Amino acid sequence: MTMQEQLRALVKRHLDHLVGQLATVTELLTPTGDTLPVTKAAEAQAITHQIKGTAGSMGFAEIGAIASALDESLKTLKNASAPIPLADLQPALAQLASLRRISEETTPAMSKLYNADLSQLA
Repeated sequence: MTMQEQLRALVKRHLDHLVGQLATVTELLTPTGDTLPVTKAAEAQAITHQIKGTAGSMGFAEIGAIASALDESLKTLKNASAPIPLADLQPALAQLASLRRISEETTPAMSKLYNADLSQLA
């Protein structure tokens, strides 16, 4: 397997993992009533922070930008001292919906690394 093929496989694995992490964030941010426990927002924020980093490292700028915005929204929410009202959660849920849509439309070939010129490394 060439270096380019290895890099492409790595990009694909990270994109697949990222999509799986988004499913977990979605579960965490799905309220069961009129509020969401702060602990769930904190867990979702930690995962979103990882998504932001992975997206940036793997060359998925658009996913990284939306994940960064969601990360900031969740940081604010996790600092609440009481359960988060559904109305306060709506902006984060809208960002999550955008992030999921973009990630579902993204292919590994859209990564800036996917077609990187590795000839200089040989």
